[in-house]
Amino acid sequence: MSKEYIVKRIALLILVVFGVLIITFVITRLIPAHPELLWAGPHATMEQIEKARRELHLNDPIYVQLYYYLLNFVRGDWGVSWRTRSPVLHDVLSALPATLELVIVAFIIAIVIGIPLGVYAALRRDRLADHIIRVLTVLGASVPVFWLALIVQLVFGSWLHILPAAKRVDEILVLRTGFHPITGFYLLDALIEGNIPVFLDVLRHMILPATVLSLYPMSLCARMTRALMVEVLNEQYIRAAKAWGLPGKLVTFKYALKNAIAPVIASLGLSFGYTIIGAFMVELIFVWPGIGFYAAMSLLSFDYPAIVGVIVIVAIFYSVINMVVDIIHAIIDPRVRL
Repeated sequence: MSKEYIVKRIALLILVVFGVLIITFVITRLIPAHPELLWAGPHATMEQIEKARRELHLNDPIYVQLYYYLLNFVRGDWGVSWRTRSPVLHDVLSALPATLELVIVAFIIAIVIGIPLGVYAALRRDRLADHIIRVLTVLGASVPVFWLALIVQLVFGSWLHILPAAKRVDEILVLRTGFHPITGFYLLDALIEGNIPVFLDVLRHMILPATVLSLYPMSLCARMTRALMVEVLNEQYIRAAKAWGLPGKLVTFKYALKNAIAPVIASLGLSFGYTIIGAFMVELIFVWPGIGFYAAMSLLSFDYPAIVGVIVIVAIFYSVINMVVDIIHAIIDPRVRL
């Protein structure tokens, strides 16, 4: 892996992020809304509203507003949320751990179930188990996330009362046990503090949203693993290994899966960014206090700085993940090195 390749990818990442930032900024400014009313408050006078317009540079042309925003952005000032009156960067970074924790758990579920399903289907190609898995993965990749979230919330949360239907943790339990988040990742924080009741409660709250969110990457992972394993299992060296009498598990997992896994990793990396977007609807339905819930509240209140901040942080994550996946792919498979 050459340094020039990595530098080129980082430069491209920066261009993509700033391109997304500029496009999003312009679009939000073209939306017919009156953010100065939100900034000045519901009982503001005309003088206060006009003062708010000057403070927010709303009387200036768009390119002047963009200049001020970019100037502050590179300094680490992403603006102030017109809804919460807090710095956008602080709000985004405070909400981000909840989303990342949910997405990471969803991806662990997707990988742990998806890859074995794909391998199992490939080993039983064109049999009943293979057909069932293929149909289920097609359905899993096609079902709208928001619809499935509403269904499982209704069934398991409201009707059966098996699992919590909303929120991230029981607030009463937090007060009773004295739980104080450290990193914002509640599962990790509960383990650090040795607070097992909170750990189990957070895990229970996470089961429904994480399972719903894992369905698409799980289906994608299973389908790609199955397709690539079918192709690799027909290669000459696999047939030769079987002819030599090597154990079936050794041939399947050491030789076949190793050569099929690289494209799966690449697709999962790209779907990670997609899953973050899917988490927005899941968080809104399950009242999960992550970046998706924050974005939804910001959209409803035309909170321009918060909207831009959320989109930029998602673009950064998507671009960084894409770059890291490409590098890992190149390390695993030297043929893709450029």
